[in-house]
This record gives sequence, C-alpha cells and structure tokens, in this order.
Amino acid sequence: MKKTRLNLFVRLMLAFLSLIVLPLTIVSYFGYTVATEIINNNVSRSIKQTVHQLSLNSEVILEDAEKAVNTLLFDSYNKTNPVKEGIMAYDQATDYEKNVIAHNVEDELNKYAIYRNDINGLYLISTDGVIFSSANQLLDHTDFASYVWYQGFMAQSQVDVMWSPAHKVSGYTKSSNANVVTVLKKIKSPYGTLLGVLWMDLNERSLENVYTSGDVAPGGYTYILNSRNTVISASDKGLVSLRLARERDAMFANVFQEDNGHYFYQENGVQKLVAFATIHTTGWKMVTVIPVQELFVDAARVKNIILVLALITTITSTVIAYFVARRISKPVHNLIRLMEKASEGNLTVRAKVRDSDEFGKLNQHFNIMIGEIQNLISTVYLSNIKQKEAELASLEAQINPHFLYNTLQSIKWLSDIYKAPDIGDMAISLAKIFRFSIKGAPIVSLYEEMQHVKDYINIQRFRYGDRFELDCKIPEELLQCQIPKLIVQPLVENAIYHGIEMKEDSGLITIWAESGEECLHIGVEDDGALVSHEKIEEISLSLKHKAEPHSGSGKKSLGLKNIHDRLQMLYGSDYGIHVSRRIGRGFVVVASLPKIW
Repeated sequence: MKKTRLNLFVRLMLAFLSLIVLPLTIVSYFGYTVATEIINNNVSRSIKQTVHQLSLNSEVILEDAEKAVNTLLFDSYNKTNPVKEGIMAYDQATDYEKNVIAHNVEDELNKYAIYRNDINGLYLISTDGVIFSSANQLLDHTDFASYVWYQGFMAQSQVDVMWSPAHKVSGYTKSSNANVVTVLKKIKSPYGTLLGVLWMDLNERSLENVYTSGDVAPGGYTYILNSRNTVISASDKGLVSLRLARERDAMFANVFQEDNGHYFYQENGVQKLVAFATIHTTGWKMVTVIPVQELFVDAARVKNIILVLALITTITSTVIAYFVARRISKPVHNLIRLMEKASEGNLTVRAKVRDSDEFGKLNQHFNIMIGEIQNLISTVYLSNIKQKEAELASLEAQINPHFLYNTLQSIKWLSDIYKAPDIGDMAISLAKIFRFSIKGAPIVSLYEEMQHVKDYINIQRFRYGDRFELDCKIPEELLQCQIPKLIVQPLVENAIYHGIEMKEDSGLITIWAESGEECLHIGVEDDGALVSHEKIEEISLSLKHKAEPHSGSGKKSLGLKNIHDRLQMLYGSDYGIHVSRRIGRGFVVVASLPKIW
C-alpha cells in the first residue's frame, strides 16, 4: 500500500503551528533563561570593566605621587638638586648652617605638600638619621626604621621605590590619626651614593574616593588588598591596615591568580559577584563584592514581557502562517510540475514569470536552464564531442609505421652480416622508436617515455656527435607517473633543431620533472639560440590559437602546438605547454598535466 504524503501547503501549516503550540512554555522558559544570562553577562562585564577602570584611576593617583617624588629630587642638566645638596652638605656644616639647610629642605618639602591636598606629609630621613619634615608635627624620638616594611626596603639595594601597606600616621606625627600609604624613594647623589630616603604619605581617602564616587557596588563593598589580604583601602575604616578574617580568604583566593576578571561566590547562602582588577603600580588588587540579587532586579520584569510577546506572537504567527504557506507552496508546486515534464524529455515547457521576487527569479532561471540544455544537446555538445574525437584520433594516427619496423629489423640483420655495428645500432634505436610509436596504449609511464627519448638521442648522436650533452633530472618516484605518449621526445627534438643547431659550440639539453599536489610539470631546457621577448610572445600566442585541420600533405612532425592541443583535449584548458626564455640564452619549454599514477 502506497504511503500517503501530505502536500507542501499542509506540511508548512503543520510546521508553523507545531512551533507555536507551546510558546507560552518554551519561549518563556528559554527566553527568560537567555535574558537572565544576557543580563548576568552584561552586568558582570560592566562591573568588571568598571572595576578595571577604577584600578586605572588608582594607578594614575599613585603614579602622580611617584612623579611628585621624582620631581622633588630631580637633578637639572648642570645643577644638583637643592635638596640633595643640602643633605650632602649637612654633615660638615656648622650649627647655624645646619639650621639654614634644614629650613631650605623643609621649605622644598612644604611646596609639594601644599601643592597636593592628598599628600598627608613629606619626610626626608638621611643616612645619618637626621629627619626633615614638611610640618613640625613629628613626635619626639620618632623612629621610622621601626617599620618592618621600611627595614625590608632598605635591605633591598636594587629597589629604589616602594609602596608601603596602609598604616596610621599616629605612630610618628601629632597632626592626625589618618590612614595613609607611603611611597619610599631612595635619594642618591649624582655619583650613586645613598644620601637618604624620601618618605611621602598619601592619604588613603584619595584611593577611597576613586571607588565611592562612582557608586560601583550598590548593596556591596569595595576593598583594595595587597598579596597578603591586608586591606589597603576600604569604606569601613576599621578594616584599613588589618588582615581580612580567615573566612574571607576563600572568597578572595582567586583574586591573585589572574590580572583581572570576575567570578561568583556563595557566602552564607547568598550568591555574590566578585570582580577584581590589578593596580599595576603596586600589584595591589581592587576587589568589588556585590550580591547577585541586587544586580538582577529586572529579571522578573523581563520574564513578564517575554510571556506577553510570546502570546501575541502565537496569534499573529497562526494568521501569517496560512498566507505564507499558500504563497510558498503554489509556485513551487507549479515549478515541480514543469520539471517533471522536462524530465520526460519535453524541453519546450516554460514557466510563467509574473513577479520579480525569488520565485519569479527561480522561474526565470528555470526557463534559461531548459533553453541552455536544449541548445547544448542540439548543437554545441554533440558537435564538440565529435570534433574532439576526430582531432584526437587524427593526432594519434599520424604515425603507423608497421612496415618500417620490419624493414629496420632486416637492416639490423644485414649490418651484423656485413659487420657494420653503427648502422645496426642506429637501426635498432630507430626500430625501438617505431615500435614505441605503434604501441596501442595512448598513455605510458614517464619511464617508458624517457626510454623512447634515449633511443631518439642515440640516433641524433650519429648526426651531431658531441655537439650537445643530455642531463636528466627526474626524481625516481615520478618515473611511474602516467602521461600521454610522445610528449617529451618532440620537446627534445625542438630543443635540438631550434636551439643546439643555432649554436656554434657544444650545448646542453636538460630534462627535468617536478610535481605539486595534483600537477606534474615536465621541462626541457637548452642553452642554444638567443631568444627575444617578441619571439616568446609569438610562440605563446600561436599556442593559444585554434589548430588548423590536418591536411593530407604527409607531414609527420609533432610540434609544440600538437602537444599543447593534445594535452588540452585530454585534460582541459588548465593544462598544456608554456614557453619562456632561459637565463642567458636558450628556451625553456614546460608541459603541465595532471599527476596520475
């Protein structure tokens, strides 16, 4: 029993409706899931980029502080920095001079402390322990060397600049109890001698202002941490300079694994987004933690919108499906009916082109295709096939010397009887040439073709003697390639008659072969005649012209045009003969054909 198949219109309607039956569940679920994921990714990416930008802003603040330090200690082209001069002269100065030096150095420090309101204080500690301050607020018996990080900085001879962890200035000044981070800069003389250390306190609030001004973490918080999870900056000042609690170590374990990024972490049942970026000036990390629920408050609203749109789409799509299915199925059905008639051999059918849309173009191209097929079958195809068969048969039938082969065998016997071995060798070589020529197979191996060339060269030796040398450069693996018979020998003959004969002294004929992935190239070069560009162009142009029909004049030579036509008839227009000049003098003729094993 034949299976009943639904027509295209019914199938299109069913296809449309089957996609709309469950829109309220499928569209809403996947739409909400995708929307949530998009919101998640966009918000996470936005937070990550914002934190990265804030880290760059923090770098600017820190780099500006370092520039201020470098400017304070800058040596001009022809004059040592006055601060350095004062320090170098201080040890040998009188008490009066020391007071003057101290006043001048502290004036220089005050200039920069006043210039930047984020600088809490500037101090200069000489190697002799003398301390110069930008403000007379130091505690008695202040010992900057008591700080462990200061000791580590002084112990590293190769390090000239270092940022300290956050700390309070109350340990050495009476002015305030502010949180600061300190940049330390070693002061060296023009000769490289260590003179002391410049100590600049940067107010921690200048870093806090970077991330609080943008409100980057609604419902969350932002820290700046060093590699030991010590808080450099935070809105909660009670945490500054302290190490985070151990339970927070797991939350921030991934922060120092990458340069910047974000990840989700669940703390006390609350999903949180952790975004971080590196402050490259110091290696600190700016870390922002935000509860996920604070970020995705719009997800429910997106879900309702998707459900309403899905319902509207269901109703609208059902109406549209009917008209679209009818619009598509009718012209397709008409075209199928015409194609069935054409497949039965009726090439007179034509489709009606009413519109300029895709269906109209499809009908138009169908008509063009049927016309081309009809024309190809009735005229071009049959005539071209017959012409190629006739030309190929004519080319391969030019040499049919059975009787000459038998005669040459007789000459060989007579040369043995009359002891004329040269005549016998020539007759044998000529006999091999004729035997190769009358060989039935039109395709031979490159090895067989080269044996035929060697027999031809043996005969030419009797005429030319040592007028030329033959050099064969054919890789052994290519000798089994299959090529049309009588391809190489005519190229060698061309090199002798049109190259070597034009040269007074001895010449060289080189035969080479090389292959690509799909193509085999066989070249014959000579160093004979001087060849002009015009001659090369003339030969190349003659190869492109259509070959004239063979006359009955009995001409037997197979020239370049003969070989070029044979290769193109056998393998197509991508193959054939290419002629060029050899460097110096002579021709290079290359036959290109498919590589067939």
